Amino acid sequence: MANWSELPEEIIDLVAKRLPPYPNEFARFSCVCKSWNSVVKKQKSNIIRFAPWLMLARSKNDKQFKKGAIRSFYCHSTKRLFNYYLPQAKRTRCWGTPYGWLLTFGLDLKIHLLHPLSRVQISLPSQPTFEHQHQFDAYCPEHLCQSYFTKFALSSDPSIPESGQCPLVMAIYGEIRYLAVASPGDEVWTSVDCSRSNYQDIIFFNGHFYAISCDGMLRIIEVNTRQPKATDFASPPDNVYICSRFYLVELSGDLYMVERAFDTTDDLPTIPCHNETTYFVVYRFDFRSKAWTEVEDLGDHALFLGNNTSFAISTSDYPEFKENCIYFTDDHSDFYPHGFCDMGIYDIENNTIEPFNFDDHQLSTFSRPVFFMPTL
Repeated sequence: MANWSELPEEIIDLVAKRLPPYPNEFARFSCVCKSWNSVVKKQKSNIIRFAPWLMLARSKNDKQFKKGAIRSFYCHSTKRLFNYYLPQAKRTRCWGTPYGWLLTFGLDLKIHLLHPLSRVQISLPSQPTFEHQHQFDAYCPEHLCQSYFTKFALSSDPSIPESGQCPLVMAIYGEIRYLAVASPGDEVWTSVDCSRSNYQDIIFFNGHFYAISCDGMLRIIEVNTRQPKATDFASPPDNVYICSRFYLVELSGDLYMVERAFDTTDDLPTIPCHNETTYFVVYRFDFRSKAWTEVEDLGDHALFLGNNTSFAISTSDYPEFKENCIYFTDDHSDFYPHGFCDMGIYDIENNTIEPFNFDDHQLSTFSRPVFFMPTL
């Protein structure tokens, strides 16, 4: 059989130009080998933009399912669900980013940055290098994967190192949700001001990390010091509900906070007590007054929240998405059975939720659904 990687570049280029105009087709093409990937990268300007993908659990219908090497993805651009061979994500829980990379935490307790389309991995310090390990001494690896980390955020795109430096990665970890930072090549994670805890989200914005606590307090994180520390930066909005969940997201150069409210439901005979999303409230931050203002219209933008670094897109660039809406996934810490998954599309103007519907075998309490922005 001929070695496809040895085809002349001009032949590969001709084949690539005849692919269907779907991002997942280019993704599969680019993963054949390095030479094919190189051709696709040169054609980036001619390829339609990658819209956010929803990464689901592995498909049990695939022969590789038992090996854990197959993951299912939903592409909104094409309204298609497809399976993708990704052995690097085997036995891992994943978090998404807007840079095309995933954060993976495996049953071997190792943590990686993973670019799923090229399958490139970058190692980060492992889980045992975090402080406060005694809280989880009795936990098995699977339980750790499900509950140890809340969020990750990157300071930059790992594919484009700034000044030759690898990006900083910040994590919310542990039972009390502390902060810690590390870079590829570090031996351990460095904790941030352990007197502060109970964080719910983090973001790198205008050159600084910001974190939001469970009571809505915004803090700025100083990382360029021997001992990183968190400093109170702004109080929560006056009418915020402290039992909600909070997210930080950048939109058109401004910092926003999103409040996600829940209703506790226990009236379904086959599903135990669980929290179900009921509504969202969006706030924009004013750095001059250090105050939040409620926003009722995102214009032609949509937000993506959940097991990912929160991000926004313009629906003018991606018309397949609904404007003034919030796309959200199930990032609860509760261990629900497969029959329930709290994710959908929230219409801000109409205050309605349209749920995502997938087969149960594509949902998992171990590997929760996650949004990310694919890149080649």
